[in-house]
Amino acid sequence: MRISGYGEFQQVRKLAQRDDAQLKENAEKAEKAESEAAAADSVLISPETRRKAKLRQASDFRQEKVDDVKSRLEAGSLVTPETLASGARKMLDSLYGGYL
Repeated sequence: MRISGYGEFQQVRKLAQRDDAQLKENAEKAEKAESEAAAADSVLISPETRRKAKLRQASDFRQEKVDDVKSRLEAGSLVTPETLASGARKMLDSLYGGYL
């Protein structure tokens, strides 16, 4: 008994395998191109910028208070020897439980 068309089946099978390999290669190339394009379009945001954005969104943020503190710092009137001594005393009290 002879099976006719077996050679043709083998040829079709080889063509299908070659087509599958070509499809896989094309898909890999497309994926690589997409990842390169995505990398080129990406944006990195620094942690400092993220913190600033959170501060801007905070509901208790008041620009006039910030401006006041900045001006007092620049003028040197915000930090005085008395405020430093008071702050140091409070810090030591909290560390040693009032034994000083």
